[in-house]
Amino acid sequence: MKNTSLDHAALAADPVDDDKDRLFVTALARGLAVLGAFRPGEAALSNQELAARTGLPKSTVSRLTYTLTRLGYLAQEADSGYYRLGLSVLALGSVVLASYDIRSIAAPLMREFAIKHNVSVSLAMREGTDMLYLETCRSPARVTVQLTVGSRVPIATTAIGRAFYAGLTAHERESLDAQLTERYQDDWPELHKRLQQSLAQYRNCGYAVSWGEYGPEVMAIGVPLPSPTPGQPPFALNASGPSLLFTPSVLEHEIAPALVDLARSIVPTL
Repeated sequence: MKNTSLDHAALAADPVDDDKDRLFVTALARGLAVLGAFRPGEAALSNQELAARTGLPKSTVSRLTYTLTRLGYLAQEADSGYYRLGLSVLALGSVVLASYDIRSIAAPLMREFAIKHNVSVSLAMREGTDMLYLETCRSPARVTVQLTVGSRVPIATTAIGRAFYAGLTAHERESLDAQLTERYQDDWPELHKRLQQSLAQYRNCGYAVSWGEYGPEVMAIGVPLPSPTPGQPPFALNASGPSLLFTPSVLEHEIAPALVDLARSIVPTL
């Protein structure tokens, strides 16, 4: 299957036509695309790397990185001249995370669950056709799934994404299907088939799974979480571990019932 990871810089390289949407600010979209080009675990990127990831001319990227550095959203390394995300981004991120009350309820329960069951547990919400991690807790085990707050994973091939998909209404799934079709194109029919299988599994068992589809070593199980308070979006929860330690049978018979109970503890009305 070809690489179909979502590029948040797509609008920068192919901006909305001003004649169709005069409210759309292309310069702002391009600046945000530069910020969105950074990935978890990366220290710094050059203008050339940012240009390649965003599809923007290097001269445009140079002006954007200069401006973003002046505003504190990027910081430039003195020795290499490369750029890393600045503290202003961290400040915005902290405000965003604090706005989701569910984290304060879920985090201690997730930590207890991760230690008890020797798994990684994550809470995520939808961002486009991806799931964005809002909270993640890992067990003390030496071998765990290494995803952190801010990590993005695809909806279509992950347990947490499939669980989220299964928790949507038919109308919401139809709307999301249109976006997934655009993202995956020729690969979509097969992925849609798997999502429908996950939907059926959720209706029968109360959870969705992904056995090595996101990564060959990742075994995961997920459950949806409805919005805990009015005005907030729905979420999803997963438990994952390396195939070295976990089999589908162990996850389905031992971890899945406990994960469903954890979801009910976080959102009692579930």
